[in-house]
Amino acid sequence: MMKFPRAFLSHGHVDKNIVREVARDLGRAAVIYDEFEFQTGDEFRDAITKGIDRSDVFILFASRAALGRDWVKFEIELASEALIKKALSKVTTYIVDQELTHADLPEWMRVTLIRKETQPGLIATDIRRIISQRLRERIPTYFVGRRAEIEQSLEIISSFTDPNFRPPLIVYGLKGIGRRSLVQAVARDNLSFASTLLINLRAGDLLPETSIRVAEAISPGGVSDLTAFLKQQEQKPQADLVSEITSLLRQACQAGTLPVFVDDGALATENGVMRPEFDALYNAIASDIDTDAMIVSSRRLYGSVENPRPSVRVPELDHSSTQNLLRIAGRDIGLVFDRAALSAIATYARGYPPAVRFILDEARLRGIPQVVADQRALVNFSAEQFLRHLKENSSLTPSMQTILQLLSSFSPLPLQVIVAYCARTPLDASDDLNFLLDLAFILPAGMHYRISEPIRDAAYRAFGGLRVDSKKVSELLEAYLASEPDDDSRLDLGQTIFRANLFAGSQTNSRFAIGFAADLIDVATRSYHDQDYDLAIKYGSSALDARPDNVDVRRYVAQALIRKEQYDEAEEHISALLRLGELKEAYYVRGFAARRKREYPEAIDAYKKSLANGRRGVAIHRELASCFFELGNLPAAEEHILQAEQQSLQNRYVVDLRCTIALRLGDLPAAERALEVLERVDSSGFAEHRRSTFEQANGNPDDALRFARIADQKIANPPFEVLANLANCEIEAGGSESALATLGRIQKRFGGTNHDAQVGLRCKYEIRFGEVEAAEGLWSRLRDTSAPVHRGLRLSILNRKQAQNGLTDEEDAERTQLIEYQSAAELERSTRLLGSMMSQSE
Repeated sequence: MMKFPRAFLSHGHVDKNIVREVARDLGRAAVIYDEFEFQTGDEFRDAITKGIDRSDVFILFASRAALGRDWVKFEIELASEALIKKALSKVTTYIVDQELTHADLPEWMRVTLIRKETQPGLIATDIRRIISQRLRERIPTYFVGRRAEIEQSLEIISSFTDPNFRPPLIVYGLKGIGRRSLVQAVARDNLSFASTLLINLRAGDLLPETSIRVAEAISPGGVSDLTAFLKQQEQKPQADLVSEITSLLRQACQAGTLPVFVDDGALATENGVMRPEFDALYNAIASDIDTDAMIVSSRRLYGSVENPRPSVRVPELDHSSTQNLLRIAGRDIGLVFDRAALSAIATYARGYPPAVRFILDEARLRGIPQVVADQRALVNFSAEQFLRHLKENSSLTPSMQTILQLLSSFSPLPLQVIVAYCARTPLDASDDLNFLLDLAFILPAGMHYRISEPIRDAAYRAFGGLRVDSKKVSELLEAYLASEPDDDSRLDLGQTIFRANLFAGSQTNSRFAIGFAADLIDVATRSYHDQDYDLAIKYGSSALDARPDNVDVRRYVAQALIRKEQYDEAEEHISALLRLGELKEAYYVRGFAARRKREYPEAIDAYKKSLANGRRGVAIHRELASCFFELGNLPAAEEHILQAEQQSLQNRYVVDLRCTIALRLGDLPAAERALEVLERVDSSGFAEHRRSTFEQANGNPDDALRFARIADQKIANPPFEVLANLANCEIEAGGSESALATLGRIQKRFGGTNHDAQVGLRCKYEIRFGEVEAAEGLWSRLRDTSAPVHRGLRLSILNRKQAQNGLTDEEDAERTQLIEYQSAAELERSTRLLGSMMSQSE
């Protein structure tokens, strides 16, 4: 395992003031410095030896006084030996004594990097650059099987025969597939650019935000007040902004750097047509003879008919290229595959480089034969599955999980913030980061760290939601930027503070926080997925004030309103989607609303319109299957489940729906088969919830309650169906007090939503523990008394009244009618599963 890049600071006592300032500037996590590392009473010689052993870079602060000290001589001698053994990667000397010359240094050091510098801030900046470079070097990059894409790129670029019009090439494909590697290869090997400059654009960014991102990428810290600059840019005409951005890009090209826009939903509308302002910027770049650029996107982008956008798709690797990637990358970590194993594993990787990475790590940890033999795991190899495996086998320590959870919410972050948040010592933190870096779960981003794209969402699911203290993140970043105001990533960190404060509900004024519309969109989207629908509505509405045509955030706001049963307000957003021409999204949301209201024919009609207008994916077929099942149309339900499974065989929502339907039908063997799959693909805690409902259907109330409590503990913000099932299990198991407490939790958290489910549970509670008159009063408040579960409740009320005082003729006739409509056993089973039969929804 490669050592974590830390710098050993060798110096004499006379230079302590300079070195202390440099060390404090860099922070404990980046350096090994005597005041940070060496404890009173340590054997000094052993401490120095251990310090250099744990270092990757040796830094000498050279002065005549320092070179005359025995301890410094000892450190230089150890560094020489370590360099020969390749235990050190780099040696740099800073001459801090004006009278010292190169000739005064040890002979072997004269051929290493030597700088004359006495300013602590400049020395710290230079050391930070050295460590950053080492971080980049430690993550191996492999570029195989892309000859056809390179040739296609060059063919397109060479077709630009007009020297006054060279449009930026668009490279598109899945995240992690190798888009940026392709761009870097073309820029370096064929366009003579020494490096590339990545400029990330997020959904909601327009030209003002783009101008700031470009300015900060080219000259970090060049803008003193980012918030004021953003307001200034927002007042400028589009033409001025286009001119300014193009001028900055020209500067980068003249310095031998190719600007590359990495688009995450900013450049184009939902149908892939570039927004007018970015279309103008694109044409300006194309028309500037001194400016080049490329675009990386997840989808193909379109311009006007008169001005098509040249594009290259980066597909999954073919089988032989996947084998080659496995062979080369495996060799570098000591793995040798025989032909059969290589072919088998390449098949399961499906040409997706991140899957190759996870398979190699699995093979390194468990052995190649074990991975090849585990056919079931390889069929649907994913980051989430690998994370879950590492967690279950204790390869990921709790502190490593905390790091992944932190970076899944906020990336990138400085090392000092990660160390402080996790409350780790620098040494322990470096061990954790080493492991995660070796797995490529986290990646260096300058002097900071970010989570890799395939891991971001997987970490959320694998760890049962992200429990991150946003207020603590904000406070740590504030303290960090107060001591590092010139950090190269201060724009990204300022946006992180802004988002963290929103999540924390903090009104703290920060001199470093800066918020873009993209940040509001990000917070609203994540709040929806975290089931904080009030927050999603609040910040989503603010985002729509700034970006009214953003389809994704409008859909999330509408769905959040629907979950709060604010249907009229949601319909206003659906109408807005229709006015924007986003018919597939508008009808999908309308179908979602109808399904939540149990208006299944209307939901099916809306979902079919969404399909007809181009909506694709697993979700809509799952929704249709659910609606058809509720109407008793089992063949249609099965048809749409199969279509969903064809697109994603082990999608946890589809598997859960299969299990739910089987339980509702009383087909326990089919339910158990689906449940076994769900337990493999979903470790979020929902599998335990579904296991609880299975045990309840199987007549095991104690086991049902045990699994319900596990689900409640594992899921960060348990959704309604999980808490409803817990309350039901507590009632079934005879837990009067605990059931009442859970019903109180449900009412406090969900208010008047899910009306019938809440009323039904309280009715069941009164039947079991309270007064039959109270149960009958609650039953009369149900909006849909025809549902089988509510018929079952009515039968339970009548049975209890019959046992206590007997029934009237009218009630006896009603009881007979209920049993004729559906057998007493079936009604009893429905009642036993009250609140438990809602399928998992996104």
